[in-house]
Amino acid sequence: MKKEIIPYIKIVADNNYDFGFKLGYKLKESIQYRLIKNKEIYKKIAFNAKDFNILIKKSKNFLPNIEKKFPYLLHEAKAMAEGADVSFEDLFVLMCEEEIVDFKTLHCTSIAIRTADNRFLLANNEDWIPHYRKNGLMLVKGKIKNSKFIGLGYIGSLSGSACGFNKYGIAYTDNSFALNKFLYGIPRSFHLRALLDAKNIKESIKILSTKPSVNNNTLLVHPRGITSVEEYFTHREIYESKNTFIHTNHPLEKKNQYKIIKDSVKRYNQAVKILSKEERLTVNTIKKILRDHKGKICEHHSKKQKNCSSPTIASVIMNPKDKWLLLCNTNPCKGVYRKYHL
Repeated sequence: MKKEIIPYIKIVADNNYDFGFKLGYKLKESIQYRLIKNKEIYKKIAFNAKDFNILIKKSKNFLPNIEKKFPYLLHEAKAMAEGADVSFEDLFVLMCEEEIVDFKTLHCTSIAIRTADNRFLLANNEDWIPHYRKNGLMLVKGKIKNSKFIGLGYIGSLSGSACGFNKYGIAYTDNSFALNKFLYGIPRSFHLRALLDAKNIKESIKILSTKPSVNNNTLLVHPRGITSVEEYFTHREIYESKNTFIHTNHPLEKKNQYKIIKDSVKRYNQAVKILSKEERLTVNTIKKILRDHKGKICEHHSKKQKNCSSPTIASVIMNPKDKWLLLCNTNPCKGVYRKYHL
């Protein structure tokens, strides 16, 4: 089974269990395929995941904290496995992939701007291993009682495990900092899914600070402006802006730079350079940055590269005020952005 497109799934549900089951059922074939392929991928290119049973054992250590802090999302995750007719134990490994599977690769570039017509836009190039180019992502438009959202996520994981926005005007993207360093807190995919229900920026920050499992950055736009939240195991850094903000895969302050990632700095500097030359900020400004090759913001995979390289597999631009999202299902330099409305 091979799919070039990113499936667009619409779900109206009575509760989280109902939502999870419907999502699993609608993507049943894709989830089953993804699970089979991931077991193969882990053995081939992951540095610590040759035995899937060990991954299952590790992932179970996350369950007590999820049950305590986000029990409704655990119901959603279990229902998703039931709908897809797969083992929850197996599927849960994919939901904890960022923590327990080490590909030794980091990418993703996030950009937030305030446009000339006073709209806050948030964008991201989603970079990950090339095996996710096909049958790797899903776009889900969901409604659960009063909660309404659109989330781009990884097939086999929760909705919005890449980025998304909701009816309250909260939009977010995600950038990792460290590889193979985690605590048994709340898996990142659960934090990001919870953001789809957040009513304001205060609630969003509270969600992100609830037992984080990895060092990470979340860039958010909301009705009041732009907020960047860098989460660490011992503290957090919060940055605010009313105009622009860029983040890649390294901390913005030297005091937090336990490891300098040259590729991340290169992408960050190039994005800042392009943005500084723009007199009028628009959607096209963001597209210009996302399509950049000089700084490798738009990254391509070649057969000469190692399997664990991380090319751009999708590109997203969100306008939470006007409730739309632009999605390109490949490198933005050659693909077309399609618009989806909440």
